[in-house]
Amino acid sequence: MLKRKRIGVVPLIFVLELAVLCAAFVHAFAQSEEELIRGAKKEGQAVFWSSMRIDDSKALTTGFEAKYPFLKVEIVRAGGEQIVNRAITEHMAGKTTYDVLNAFALKVLQNRGLLQPYAAPEANHYLTGFKDAQNFWVSLYSGYNVIGYNTKLVPKNEVPKNWEDLLNPRWKGKLGMDDEEYFWYAGMLKYWSEDKGRKYMEALSRQGLQFRNGHALLADLMSVGEFPVAVVVYPDQIEQMKLKGQPVGWVKTTDPILVNLAPVAVAAKAPHPNAAKLLMNYSISKKGQDILQKARRASARHDVSPLVPEMDPRKLKLVPLDPEIPTNAEHIKDFRRTFGLN
Repeated sequence: MLKRKRIGVVPLIFVLELAVLCAAFVHAFAQSEEELIRGAKKEGQAVFWSSMRIDDSKALTTGFEAKYPFLKVEIVRAGGEQIVNRAITEHMAGKTTYDVLNAFALKVLQNRGLLQPYAAPEANHYLTGFKDAQNFWVSLYSGYNVIGYNTKLVPKNEVPKNWEDLLNPRWKGKLGMDDEEYFWYAGMLKYWSEDKGRKYMEALSRQGLQFRNGHALLADLMSVGEFPVAVVVYPDQIEQMKLKGQPVGWVKTTDPILVNLAPVAVAAKAPHPNAAKLLMNYSISKKGQDILQKARRASARHDVSPLVPEMDPRKLKLVPLDPEIPTNAEHIKDFRRTFGLN
């Protein structure tokens, strides 16, 4: 009899403890905006680490502070890799000074347990693939990987229509490429399969590529004729250049158009958790995304108009890239070996 009672009590206690934990977890997910506001008023601030241009972050947080005047946002601007490394360093030191993060490689932090799941209400307006299935992040903005060209140097009837067209002998020695094109490289191997992808990349490596560092520089050099075609550019940059009268264009027919995601997420141990959730939710809201669109950043919200009609995601073969791809050291090593950059 005694043994039976003891065996029965332990599971009951465990079930009760589990119920309490689950209730707390559900509450964290189900907090209303009113509850968050009450908590945020006591916190008074939020710290935002972002790899965006500082002007873009300021525009976003200015809109946020106008909506929540009792909050001030401290912006820390750094490169994506710096943000990830700094967050890990803080974690190892037993501290967390940031609330909200925005960088391409946040999956590293998610895997280390440094992000917390938050079912932001505004995430419901995002397309599948542009948000985490477990609610750890939503893509704050997106970067489409497309072929770019100089409209003065490439006649309309000769513009490459697909990735395979870049292997045409006529483009040998006339292609520019970012020397850190890791996202696109790994994404193509995943989308096409390792076998097809590697054969393509090896053939592309024999095209006499001209390597430069950074997509903005690549697009600028293409526009002045240093090379007529760039393997990968971002169409939002190209559209900005077109507004300034520069002779550039981008290809809309490639299959696939791989999409770099720039996730935004809340820190697992955010010092100001209520303000952090308000900031994340605002950043992916219609108002927040409209602000970023004015900064020429592509949104994945289905109710935000594209930067230009040609960038309408419903008209393009978009394939969102896994945010974990750029963190894979093997992909980086393989890319540099394939293109002789070691």
